[in-house]
Amino acid sequence: MAGPKTLVVAEKFNTALRIAVVLSDGRMKRVRIAGTNLFEFERPDGSYTVAGLRGHIVELDYPEDLKEWTLAGLPRLLETPPLKRVTEGGIVSALQSIVRQFERVIIATDFDREGELIGLECLELLQKVHPTIEVRRARYSALTREVIEQSFAHLETLDHALAEAAEARQEIDLVWGALLTRYLSLTAGQRGRGFLSVGRVQTPTLALLVERDQAIKEFEPTPFWELRATAEADGTVFLLRHEHGTWDDRAAAEAVHRKVDGATEGTVREFLEEETRRRPPIPFSTTQFVAEATRLGLGAATVMRIGEDLYTQGLISYPRTDNTVYPRGLGLRSLVEKFREGPFAEAAEYVLQQPSFRPTRGRSETTDHPPIYPTGAVDPK
Repeated sequence: MAGPKTLVVAEKFNTALRIAVVLSDGRMKRVRIAGTNLFEFERPDGSYTVAGLRGHIVELDYPEDLKEWTLAGLPRLLETPPLKRVTEGGIVSALQSIVRQFERVIIATDFDREGELIGLECLELLQKVHPTIEVRRARYSALTREVIEQSFAHLETLDHALAEAAEARQEIDLVWGALLTRYLSLTAGQRGRGFLSVGRVQTPTLALLVERDQAIKEFEPTPFWELRATAEADGTVFLLRHEHGTWDDRAAAEAVHRKVDGATEGTVREFLEEETRRRPPIPFSTTQFVAEATRLGLGAATVMRIGEDLYTQGLISYPRTDNTVYPRGLGLRSLVEKFREGPFAEAAEYVLQQPSFRPTRGRSETTDHPPIYPTGAVDPK
């Protein structure tokens, strides 16, 4: 007897494509329904159709009677529950038109609060058409073959509490932004294109930028002088600095310079050699990932776009995480073994020869995604 027909919902098109390629072993068929691309294939346990969303397909907004900006209407923004409005009508129409064909739906959106909410948003729209459909959840933190196969072999239930936490954050953002934006704009007399935008994240960020800009403007540089010399010993050229450090008084610095100006040799009175140990870096969170990449001259938006591309290609784990502690079940040795061939073979062999595997750890530990780690190698040539 054939297994159930399953609809799989991923968060983005590229993720849906990757899941379909892995689960079908590259033998899926691409179809287009109402402008939406779907991937169909057969597996021993039944037939599958995989669809990709465009992130959130629903947004919160206030009803039309609250669209007018007045000071008298501000209290109503706190009292009126926001409405849910579909933003991706084409995708929703396509999925609602076919959902009755399926016995179950697998929510395969990203494994975090936003992903859980995006999955729940889609599910609620599907259940309006097919209220009795079986619901399962596939959770994964990387798009490698092993992780995807494992997540679909051990399906879980949708976490409504986690989705509601994300929705609560959305509602707070809406209320905060709408109420304070209107209040400041109305009291300042700035309407239309010149309104004063306020946001839970954007306003504190703007305050940090303003404070930094003001500090730069108020900074008054003070001149200083430093005495340096170039020396050579046994063919090695090195730099010398005077033990005084810097001088605020130019005359004092020049007096010392006159004493040594023109010297052709010197005597080493003391030689100290020290060994220092530097702790290896902690595992990558998103913040650290972006910080390291910006040191290479990349902008934050570019960094995250590259991270998303690497993730959907199965080359790194999920790039949006606050975690800096590897979970015990991650299997670090098996991850390193993947790099025994290719451009990182020498480094992988060195790590695998160590007597024990003790990864570094940071202070932030969460239970959704692990820190960012490589899942595949690409030869830079």
